Amino acid sequence: MTTIRVAAHVHSEWSDDASWTLPDIARAFTRRRYDAVLMCEHDRGFSAEKWDDYRQACAAASAGGIRLIQGIEYQDGDNLVHTPVWGVDVPFLGESRPTLELLHAARDHDAVAVFAHPWRRNAIERYSPEWAPLLSAIEIWNRKYDGIAPRRGALEFARHEDLPPFVTLDFHTRRQFFPLAMTMDIDGPISEPALVDAIRAGRCTPQAFGLSALRFTYGLEGLAARALEEVRHELARRLRAIQSRRSSRPE
Repeated sequence: MTTIRVAAHVHSEWSDDASWTLPDIARAFTRRRYDAVLMCEHDRGFSAEKWDDYRQACAAASAGGIRLIQGIEYQDGDNLVHTPVWGVDVPFLGESRPTLELLHAARDHDAVAVFAHPWRRNAIERYSPEWAPLLSAIEIWNRKYDGIAPRRGALEFARHEDLPPFVTLDFHTRRQFFPLAMTMDIDGPISEPALVDAIRAGRCTPQAFGLSALRFTYGLEGLAARALEEVRHELARRLRAIQSRRSSRPE
């Protein structure tokens, strides 16, 4: 077994709300000592033809060493529940499908699926226990939506559903760079089948700052992380308010 460091849930210009190119992502994450990147483009605007082009673009961007693993973040019809899916030779599964239907389609293609940012717009309220056997993990810490601390109660939720915890960047812009990673134990060289198999088998561990990310969900580390996130969130809110007032002033 080889242990590798993986960045999860990363968007490129192939998503409708991000702008980084795949080669730029490969270079940036290589510099940050990641071995692979689980890409995660929005399903909006994708088609079977675009998916094939995207797979080829990911392969081309991986030529320098780091592996970009193609994936899609599927959303339900209300844009409430989001589910990243990765698999080997999986076709594009379609836009805005009901979550249970999507999960069955992913399972039919031997793919892995993750429940993304459960607390975004309270998506957790729509969660159904019948999803659990079809999921491979739950995001307990999403850098974009949860900030610099994991969501309170997220680990307990994952454990209650008997699903492995995932930490992800939900990368769209430079602001989402953060020392979160999934370490994965894989057989053989880094490849799409090896990573998908590691996720399916639960051979993956969440890390933050080179430590177990679970340390930041409880105890002194958890309290400190949440306190810093509250301060950061309040400062960001005040900065946005100042910028809004300045932009509304007459010339």
